[in-house]
Amino acid sequence: MRKSLILAAIAAISLSASAQLKVVSNGQSRIGTPENIFNTGNQITGGQQTLSGIGDYGGPLVSHIAPDSLAPLCVMGLDIDGSWPRISFGRYNNVSIGEGEHATNKRLGNGILSLKANNGIKFESDGTSIFHYTPTKGSLASERFYFGKAVSGPQFITTSDARLKTDIEELDNVGAKIKNLVPVSYVLLSDVTASGDTETSDGGNDASAPRHQYGFLAQDVREIFPDLVYEDAEGMLSLDYQGFIPILVDAVKSLQTTVEQQAETIRTLTGQQNGQQNDGTVVASLSQNRPNPFNTSTVISCVVPESVANAFLCVYDLNGNQKMRRDISARGDVDVTIDGNSLNAGMYIYTLIADGVEVDSKRMILTD
Repeated sequence: MRKSLILAAIAAISLSASAQLKVVSNGQSRIGTPENIFNTGNQITGGQQTLSGIGDYGGPLVSHIAPDSLAPLCVMGLDIDGSWPRISFGRYNNVSIGEGEHATNKRLGNGILSLKANNGIKFESDGTSIFHYTPTKGSLASERFYFGKAVSGPQFITTSDARLKTDIEELDNVGAKIKNLVPVSYVLLSDVTASGDTETSDGGNDASAPRHQYGFLAQDVREIFPDLVYEDAEGMLSLDYQGFIPILVDAVKSLQTTVEQQAETIRTLTGQQNGQQNDGTVVASLSQNRPNPFNTSTVISCVVPESVANAFLCVYDLNGNQKMRRDISARGDVDVTIDGNSLNAGMYIYTLIADGVEVDSKRMILTD
């Protein structure tokens, strides 16, 4: 009897203390002072709504029963608002934490921590926003996850399946615009503020000092690649650096094409200089004498095809007077040596003539 009186007194004291903890008949446990909830059969009246019906497991149907502002914490059981059990903070069902639902059997759960917030999510540490997500209706550019600190990991991948894309077009020399970009180095103002040090790190062991970073200015990029720049509700600009990858690949492909064309031109010119056409046919050619200038002797190389009947090398002064003639009887690669003692010091022109046709002419210089 005495024990019963003690329990009754405790209960009375608890009720007079605004019922800080209460377990209601629908399975909810609440801390604070909830609104009066009247359960009459399968009808529940509370706050602003009255609903009737039977839940999935025979219990009453409950949805959006607004608790009092003095009841910021609510523990909801299975089938409350058709959801897996969770803890709700603030207004009913606006912010909650719990286990996610099993795909086919709600009572099993799926072992996944589920966070729900109607208006977004934000994590702060030491007064600094680490990350946040705030969906903005009507603006996909602003609806994204934002990290206020550097993020690292062993690998980051991006969904890029062709089945998820439309209006696909190959880039056509877009990489040529790369030359208009201005790469810069910079230090983030947030790093300077956090460290309280204006001296920047040179990449050494001083991890506390602000570090130089490298990239582009979004304002500059927007003038060239506007689709890579995003603007949030506050007017701050962000860059899609990953979007530069296909543009750089396009630029490299264009450069590679140019290099290959230049290489083919060089091969053609080299082949002609060596007395060969592209099909391998030997043609007559004349090379620059070596050494040049010279004072004792010099060697002139030339190519004379087997098909040539008559070939000779002539040396002329700058007035056009012939000073020397050397007949060439050999065929193929031929070297002709000119003795410096046979000519006076000066500049000369030497010419290869094959079957009465001038093949080529070049200059040589004889010094004292």
